[in-house]
Amino acid sequence: MGSQKKRKRKSTGKWHKWLGLGFSFFILIFAFSGIILNHRKALSTLDIPRSWLPKNYQYTNWNNASVKGSLKIAPDSVLLYGGNGIWLTNANLSSFKSFNDGLKKGADNRITNHIIKTDDNLLFAVTTFDLYQYDNRGKQWISFSDKLNTPERLVDIAYHNDSLVVLSRSHAYISLSPYNTFEKVTLQLPKGEKHQVSLFKTLWTLHSGELFGNIGKFLIDLLGVTTIILCITGILIFISPKLIRKRRKKNLSTFGFIKLLRRSIKWHNKPGATLFFLLLLLCLSGMFLRPPLLISIIYSKHHPLSFTTQDKKNPYHDKLRSIRYDHYTKDWLLYTSDGLLAYKELDSSPLKVENTPPISVMGLQVFEQKNSTEWIIGSFSGLYIWNREQETSKDYFTGESPQPTNPGPPIISNPTSGFSSDFTKDITFHYFNGAQSEMSIPAMPPEIKHANMSLWHISLEAHTGRIYTFLPEIVIVLFIPITGTLFLIILISGYIVYRRRYRKRL
Repeated sequence: MGSQKKRKRKSTGKWHKWLGLGFSFFILIFAFSGIILNHRKALSTLDIPRSWLPKNYQYTNWNNASVKGSLKIAPDSVLLYGGNGIWLTNANLSSFKSFNDGLKKGADNRITNHIIKTDDNLLFAVTTFDLYQYDNRGKQWISFSDKLNTPERLVDIAYHNDSLVVLSRSHAYISLSPYNTFEKVTLQLPKGEKHQVSLFKTLWTLHSGELFGNIGKFLIDLLGVTTIILCITGILIFISPKLIRKRRKKNLSTFGFIKLLRRSIKWHNKPGATLFFLLLLLCLSGMFLRPPLLISIIYSKHHPLSFTTQDKKNPYHDKLRSIRYDHYTKDWLLYTSDGLLAYKELDSSPLKVENTPPISVMGLQVFEQKNSTEWIIGSFSGLYIWNREQETSKDYFTGESPQPTNPGPPIISNPTSGFSSDFTKDITFHYFNGAQSEMSIPAMPPEIKHANMSLWHISLEAHTGRIYTFLPEIVIVLFIPITGTLFLIILISGYIVYRRRYRKRL
């Protein structure tokens, strides 16, 4: 029995050592990228050249969400906007000029969600964090963000008569001409609907720490730093004995290396054991954010948790995504993470809009009124023509009705990242393949094609495993459950070794 226990102990130690060493690179990337993801706005000016990244991240034929939409501002002047900022072009796309003067530096700061033109020819634009008005005299954008006075991300802007509506992730901000002040509006739920939160969102904010505000984010940062320390000290614990033996054979002093080994063991054991259960929770919550575990929670909802950031009177906290005004039915259409709503007035109770086209959980990318009854609706679930009056939808390309979706993870089908009807022929922008149209589309100019990518977005790609394009596709798809399982084994085996070998000594 004793020898069997020893074998089990040795086996546990080997699992921890060899998996930890073999997986340390990926763990370090997880930790560093996770810390960066928690500080998007603070790091929004930091970019990386796309030439440093795998081929999938290069711009080719206006792909990778470089263009989300367009706005014709004169007969031969069109603004193209999206993930690559704002560019002025002509009716046949033969010339391009940067229209980014005045926007904050940094690729993340220049992601433009929407641009509108008022009846008195004023231009307003909403980027990731800021609201801008264009100054025709100074030929640059002027920040209006201080008039909103919100730390939230901005997602959209709409205009009707003299009412300007800016949408953040949680509120609508309404202003009347001359747009010097904005009224903050908390939107209402449809009558009879309960205030609920998706379990997916709860686990997402638990994983980032945002569920508990700045304290929670600080704790997650601490876990990230702890993980980095565990990786570095683990490597030092592995190599130090070998260096000590080599120096002893050469009759050289080993004092410094022995001291390094002891400190490494101390800094490996204490933080790891103290924060063991929090590290487990961090790992498990992350695993549920991707298939296959995602399937078990994606449709689950619950009441807002008390004493967390969910504990707010606002039923649409962090749920708002897009807004448009329907000029024919005379109401506001507002897309949220819970679906599409129709408001006669933004301070009234809305009606839930049924029988809409499939819309990906990754968000609505195209939201354009075509005529009195039809809308162009596009997302990573495809591009559709939606007849609001008849409550029918058809595929934009094939004319076929969308097939019912079965419960399960989000399906990427013909991922649409942008659309424009401001040229001689409509242009659709496929996320991977780029611009598609019956008209000739010129190549991307070098100044647009060679734009940088934000450090935050690169960190997101690294954190989800999509950046490891050298791996088989099936491994990339299952990267989170595979690596999460390995990390759990490393954590648990390490804690067992600590309890058996070190805890009594210390």
